[in-house]
Amino acid sequence: MTEALPDPGASAAVFIGVSAYRHMPKLPTVANNLTRFREALSDRRILGLPKDRCVTVADPTTSAELIDPVIDAAGLARDTLIVYYAGHGFVDRHGALHLTLAGSKHGKRHTAVPYEWLREALLEHSRARRRVVILDCCYSGRAIDDMSAPETPLSTAAGVRGTYVLTSSAENVKALAPRDEECTAFTGELVHILHHGVPGENGQEREPCLTLDMIYDQVRDSLRDKRRPVPQVQDRGRLGPLPFVHNVAVQAPPDPGPRHRKGCLAAVAVGAVLAALGATVPLWWPGGDGASSDVCSSRASLLGFSDRLDKAKFQKQDVYGLSSLALTGPSTALSLTDSSRPVLFRLSLGTPGQPPEPRITAMTRLRREDGSAYGNEELDGEALVLEKDGRTALVASEAGPSIGRFDLTTGRLTADLPVPERFETARTSEAFEAMALSPDGRRLYVGLQSPLSADGTRQGRNRIRILRYTGQPGGRYVADGEVAYETASGLELADLVATGRGERFLALERGFTEGQGNSIHIHEVSFAGLPDVSGMPSLQSAPSSAFATKRLLVDVGRCPPSGAEQKQPQANPLLDNIEGMALGPRLTEGRHQGRRALYLVSDDNGESTQTTRFYALAVDVS
Repeated sequence: MTEALPDPGASAAVFIGVSAYRHMPKLPTVANNLTRFREALSDRRILGLPKDRCVTVADPTTSAELIDPVIDAAGLARDTLIVYYAGHGFVDRHGALHLTLAGSKHGKRHTAVPYEWLREALLEHSRARRRVVILDCCYSGRAIDDMSAPETPLSTAAGVRGTYVLTSSAENVKALAPRDEECTAFTGELVHILHHGVPGENGQEREPCLTLDMIYDQVRDSLRDKRRPVPQVQDRGRLGPLPFVHNVAVQAPPDPGPRHRKGCLAAVAVGAVLAALGATVPLWWPGGDGASSDVCSSRASLLGFSDRLDKAKFQKQDVYGLSSLALTGPSTALSLTDSSRPVLFRLSLGTPGQPPEPRITAMTRLRREDGSAYGNEELDGEALVLEKDGRTALVASEAGPSIGRFDLTTGRLTADLPVPERFETARTSEAFEAMALSPDGRRLYVGLQSPLSADGTRQGRNRIRILRYTGQPGGRYVADGEVAYETASGLELADLVATGRGERFLALERGFTEGQGNSIHIHEVSFAGLPDVSGMPSLQSAPSSAFATKRLLVDVGRCPPSGAEQKQPQANPLLDNIEGMALGPRLTEGRHQGRRALYLVSDDNGESTQTTRFYALAVDVS
């Protein structure tokens, strides 16, 4: 490392934390965060910031009390400016992140501070050559712009040259403040790394300094091992590889004792962590202004939902595990179960433009070519597309994985599509999950749920291959390429559906965090002009231009709850394990006239803690 450490005498840090809330759950651990983090950066063995360049702002009550110290510190710092915030965070109906104050109230946006104001203070007043922003609150990942999203004022904070943004959680995930630990989950790990350093591994020499990237990697891996929310990072200005603090592990031998510590990071067995999640305080409070609305995003509104088929029966057949949807008409559909004895249900969905009223009208059991029943784990159908003639359907199965054509009248398999050997290495539970046909039926796209082992992730985003076939509906399809797709942080690819315009599709991304529930994002994506990545042995080093361009259509978690009931913890009770998606006709009447109907279905996996739920949305698709 040729770059010097930050100059303590030319740097400054502001530690902002809210713990003594008057109208929201108190967060005593945040007060400890401020003390421990300030102690770490003031320690000469770590960085040695002078006391007069460390400012603590505890329990601010106004926006000025929160932001003015940042402006003052920005005027002092010429080398490195560090701004830290911990407390409750919430997101308003427009998707903007808000940092709360001691007097913030549930549902009252005017009582909190938009993150954009903090961003503007940095833009206008800081001349430091390095800026480090650390946010420990729920949904803090919203301070980081999506790699493929158009730049917005909110996301520009991460775009200032020389700015490194580190957040405690992804944009759709709550942070945690366990009651039986001294610090919050994220800051506890961060402080531990600073105080203990990073020893060398496998005989490698210890690095004398820790970079921001090294610190992030250590914190991320530790939290992931404990099945806690995973932090996110964005680096604009290549600050990540530069020395940030001294590595304490070089100066003193590592603690030889077991990794059981009092305070921030008491080691807990995985089972105990999960059991304790119910006793954690999320660093979040529901957003919005309390007004009744069906708005989910600027381009999507919730028409309604229905649990009518949850734990239902049809002709003595239990209805569960609905993992896909394919429209057969304006308001009729097919839905496939991902059970060991797969069943294809024919459905009526109700009137387009109205809340869904799902009703099963018929069913067909899928069978082998000889008409015999499938055995256990032989077919796990996760994705379904109807071919143009309406007599056959293609089913993508995680088991195998495989892609088969089935006769809709008899349910029999009539043909198998060849699957390249590379995809046979996918783990069964994370193989084929998404599938869509181009409008003319000549292109078939089949996507993995998760990355192949060689492809991995980037900053929590899954790098996924989507297999491309060319052929004729009802005829032969040949695999002739692969396209690359990157999910949002912590999410997996669950389904694809054609929009009817060339190589443009909707992509359904799904995630689940124990104790916090599901996250569901739907993006508009384009596969037009993408390079064929089938010749790349790994997507780890693939350039961003190799991946499908994306634009968020709707985060379903931002839709109004609308009276939905949850069977397990959810950030929004409307959410569940949504796996199937179908894009319907353009609506011709009502206040959503001109938009298209979008139907979703959740897979209850046959579990009492999950719900078979149908959703109808009205969306603007470009």
